[in-house]
Amino acid sequence: MCEYHSKFNGLLSELNNQRGVLTRELSRLDKYISRMYHDLEGIDPSGEYALSYVAQLHDVLKKRRVVKDEMARLDAVLNPLRNVVGEIDTSVSNRKKVSNRWRRDFKMTLTLEEVITASN
Repeated sequence: MCEYHSKFNGLLSELNNQRGVLTRELSRLDKYISRMYHDLEGIDPSGEYALSYVAQLHDVLKKRRVVKDEMARLDAVLNPLRNVVGEIDTSVSNRKKVSNRWRRDFKMTLTLEEVITASN
């Protein structure tokens, strides 16, 4: 496989993995918020605990916003890459066929590394 294609796929995999981490963290925070909302039904809104509860909820909502912002920044890069994966795979496959034909027809036995090393 083409080294550039491997690097592209590696980057895509890394970004997808990071997206998974962010998705799991967002889910964890959402579940926590949901539990807090459920618990909110049972507390006295005028009590001292209510103020502490609101501060805790505020903190969790701020953390959630940080995760959502990071996801949006990641998606700005990841989504366009996902949209071109098929085109890149097709292009690499076509180029590989041409390269194989050139190697056969022109009896190309040298590697790029050998050419660069020989010219130094």
